[in-house]
Amino acid sequence: MHKLLSFGLAAAFATLIGSAASMAQLGTAQARPIGLAQVEPPVTSSRTVKLNEEDRHTLREIILRDMKVEKAPDNIKVSVGEAVPPGVHLEPIPADVTRKVPQIKNNTFFVKGDEIVIVEPKDNTVADIVK
Repeated sequence: MHKLLSFGLAAAFATLIGSAASMAQLGTAQARPIGLAQVEPPVTSSRTVKLNEEDRHTLREIILRDMKVEKAPDNIKVSVGEAVPPGVHLEPIPADVTRKVPQIKNNTFFVKGDEIVIVEPKDNTVADIVK
């Protein structure tokens, strides 16, 4: 029994030494601990409004289908958390929408293609994009 335990410890130690040697051959840039998952940092969201799928559907129904809204140029780039490009005409959220989605009543919006871009008025940044 004692020999079996000693042999097991010796095998584990040899495996550990072999892993360390192979990691040293790879160099520090490629070396990763064996058996440990690489964890990506959490993605933080800059969204300042919380819209569920029903809210998004309401926005698409009222704004894209029922309203005649001036569209922003298709070549502008927008992403959540970024400033609204200069020259984009912002609209207030329609009363029909704020009755059904009250959390965005103070926001503004613009339409780009078939996307509704919700804007945070206090700093003129994109709060969310409804696709």
